[in-house]
Amino acid sequence: MSNLKIHLFYALSIVVIGAAALLYLNHGSNNAVSSSVPPATTLPPANAPDATADGYKLTCQAGYNMIKPILSVNQEHEFNGFSPLKAKIMNVVEDNKRTGLLSSASVYLFNFSDGKWLSVNPAEAYNPGSLIKLPLLISLLKESETDPAVLSKKITFNDQAAIPTQTFNSNAIKKGNSYSVKELMHYMIAYSDNNATKLLNNTVVVKDFVKTFTDLNLPEPNVKDANYQITAKNYSDFFIALYYATYLSKNSSESAMELLSQCDFKDGFVKELPSAIKVAHKFGEWGDNRMGIHEMHESGVVYLSNRPYLLTVMTKGNNSKDLATVVSKISKLVFDEFSPEGSVAQN
Repeated sequence: MSNLKIHLFYALSIVVIGAAALLYLNHGSNNAVSSSVPPATTLPPANAPDATADGYKLTCQAGYNMIKPILSVNQEHEFNGFSPLKAKIMNVVEDNKRTGLLSSASVYLFNFSDGKWLSVNPAEAYNPGSLIKLPLLISLLKESETDPAVLSKKITFNDQAAIPTQTFNSNAIKKGNSYSVKELMHYMIAYSDNNATKLLNNTVVVKDFVKTFTDLNLPEPNVKDANYQITAKNYSDFFIALYYATYLSKNSSESAMELLSQCDFKDGFVKELPSAIKVAHKFGEWGDNRMGIHEMHESGVVYLSNRPYLLTVMTKGNNSKDLATVVSKISKLVFDEFSPEGSVAQN
């Protein structure tokens, strides 16, 4: 087994169409994508990873000759009904840029109930930081589906090598102790522990990690590039694949989302949300102190009654804690608009 020799720790720093689609896309939600999606017979050849059909974009997994597994279905174009909300988000961004707390930000919002979405500053790419831990988790869970023993494998933490300093710290594994891969995954996601991530980074197969990206039709990452970057939309595809259970098995997807709901980062998405609202999320930070540049991101699913949605916010500025405040403001703004009392257009 080859080990993932990437500078991970410097980077730290949908559906059978028609009636069946209503059941498939309703996984985890009481709503379904519009039945206006055409019959499956209108899909293009299996080697085409993406297709458009009657106003919907279907993203399909490549690499097969006779089948065309659907990863997600969303509206082909940004939903005009989100325009007022988008304007409010952009106001938050511009206000914080004027005060100097923010230099740039990107936002991607996806409504699981109907595939409607909005995007702010979609072309900007960011260093994912600890967000990279999610595809690492997915890679390991994918491997465990064919080799369940992977999760029980024990690893001893002996080498406390230099890892990037985090602004937001939590629980961590202890030197000299042994942990199962499953336990290390918990530390990596729930607490964003870099030492646990280091051990898992040395365990995962390189090609499997890369394949997690290419299977989802995301650009292949250069595993040796310390300056690897990703857009908010592209990163969001990891959460979309988990929510719809279109890449991992249903059990693995459920396990991943349950683990993500245990993330104890409280300074971003969940800071101003009601405590009863369940959120499956992951945050990431990256910085270059010499240049005074910092990045702070968060992505996740907010389980709001019958209108669950995905939100990804990526930011750049000069102070991670200030950026977390901006992330929190945008999260609260979206939640207020999406909640039953909010004003987001639904048609």
